[in-house]
Amino acid sequence: MNMKNKLYIGCFTLALAAYSGIASANDAVLFKIHDITPVKNADGVVVSCDLGATFYNRSKSEVYNTALKLEWADEVVADAINQEERNAKEAKRMNRRNIPRYNTATYNSRNVSLNLRLPTIKPYQQVTLKSKVNTDRCFLLFNDMDIEVTSCNLLADKADNKSSSAKDACKNLFRFIGPKSPEYHMEFKAVSEEEQKTQEDMQMDAQKKEIEKVYGDTVSSISAFSKRLANSMPGMDGGPKE
Repeated sequence: MNMKNKLYIGCFTLALAAYSGIASANDAVLFKIHDITPVKNADGVVVSCDLGATFYNRSKSEVYNTALKLEWADEVVADAINQEERNAKEAKRMNRRNIPRYNTATYNSRNVSLNLRLPTIKPYQQVTLKSKVNTDRCFLLFNDMDIEVTSCNLLADKADNKSSSAKDACKNLFRFIGPKSPEYHMEFKAVSEEEQKTQEDMQMDAQKKEIEKVYGDTVSSISAFSKRLANSMPGMDGGPKE
């Protein structure tokens, strides 16, 4: 094989790899975390973090019934907890009595987590949600995180109603874009205030419906239990009488 053919094959291989990368990136739901704002209590102590989460569906499938768990690791806290656990084991082994009553794990966890329920996202559509994390470690939210898909459905062809309810089908669908990536500023569309308000109204409406459903289910369960109780006890309305 001469040098010219080797050059052609090398170029073809690079082009194929680049095309595969583009195809893989296009068949994804990109998301970013932004507008991270610390929230302070009356004493000026940070107690939570407000944030926005924008999702851009670049796949050909409609994504619905989606819930995600995002988890940020705090390595500094994790190292402190691990060291304190080692110290406690050593103190116990040496029969020491001066083991600290409170430690880092009492006030902090190794991870900061956020559960998000997404509205339906059509192909090539973008949505923005507002949420809050109950932590004082807002700086962690700028970092990469572990993504767990707790529920997800895909609708590839709405006309034929071909859907997939497999959580595994969405396992690698969501891709986080961090602030240091050029895609953070290039890939997402600008959203007008009107669109933002519409999306917020839709989010509030979905949350309201979910709360109403939970309330309705609870009332129905209580009502059914009351009827069973009344039927099982003599002397009560509807119950068997002697």
